[in-house]
Amino acid sequence: MLKFFRDLKSLWYLDIVRRNKKTPMLVFISFLITFLIARIFATYFAKLSLIINIYHIHHFYYGFALLALSNWILLVTDKDSLKKLSAVFMGIGGGLIIDELGLLLNCTSNDLICDYNSRISFDVFTVIIGLLLLFLYSGPVYRFLKRKIIQQ
Repeated sequence: MLKFFRDLKSLWYLDIVRRNKKTPMLVFISFLITFLIARIFATYFAKLSLIINIYHIHHFYYGFALLALSNWILLVTDKDSLKKLSAVFMGIGGGLIIDELGLLLNCTSNDLICDYNSRISFDVFTVIIGLLLLFLYSGPVYRFLKRKIIQQ
């Protein structure tokens, strides 16, 4: 069990902190958590929604607003704390948009038969998580593979 915690420390400190990947890690964590919470909330509390007049305001609108806010913060600041806040907003906004991606792509028909649980949302979520992990851990994976190839 102690080896497991040492490996976690290595994954965090050597691969994230020393390589200055804390901000992308914030994007990754906030994206992952937001997607999961949005999916659970929309599944179990589907009746709770914001409706203005006859318009149903889906949570991808909040995602677009958070992405715009995140980009604006990055444009106007040099402070590290605001850059981290922007990274969290980016992850949350992306998670909200990708959660409803199937709905966005399926509601274009004339019949307006919308499928919130469309497979495309999970596929794009998986690809984005994979790309973020590749970005975060490509250096450690490269070092690991290089060590294994040299040892052979």
